[in-house]
Amino acid sequence: MRAFFLVSLFLILLSCSRPVEVKENPVDFFIKNYEKGIYRYKVEETKGKGNERCEVVLKDLIKGKEYKLELYTLHYIERYLLGERIYCELFSENRFLEVAGERFVPPSGLRVVNSVKLRNGLYLWITERVKASGGGGGGGGIIFLPMPWGGSDYGRYTLPGGGYGGK
Repeated sequence: MRAFFLVSLFLILLSCSRPVEVKENPVDFFIKNYEKGIYRYKVEETKGKGNERCEVVLKDLIKGKEYKLELYTLHYIERYLLGERIYCELFSENRFLEVAGERFVPPSGLRVVNSVKLRNGLYLWITERVKASGGGGGGGGIIFLPMPWGGSDYGRYTLPGGGYGGK
C-alpha cells in the first residue's frame, strides 16, 4: 500500500512538471489566456525543429504553468503564411512576453524588442532585460524631481486601468 502511494505521488509530480502542449493558433492561445487573467510569460527554452519550425517553452508568470508552442520560422512564414506574425525568432530564451494594450510601458530594467498586434486592441509585447553599460551602474547623471504641479500625465506613459500592463 505504501509503495502504491509513493509511486502515485511520483507520477503526479512528474505529470505536473511537464509543459502543456498548445495545439491552437498562438494568437488564439494568448487571447484565451488573457481572458483568464494570464498575460505575462517568460521564454524558458527554444529548440529548433529543422528549417521550418521551432518549439518554444513559455512559463506563465501569473500562475507558474508552462506551455509548449510549436511555431514557424520567419523564413518559412515569409514564403508561405503572409498573415502569420508570431514566429520563432521573436522568442529568444529569457525574453519576457506581455499581452497588453497599445499604451503598454515596460517596467524599468526591460526594453521592448518587438510587438505583435493580436486582436481587440491587444498586442503581444516582447521585452528583454537592459544590459548595463559601463562599470558603475547608476542613472546616467539625470535627476528627476517630481514637482507639485502638472499632474501625472506623461503623454504615452500614462497607464490606463491604474496599473502595470493596463489590466
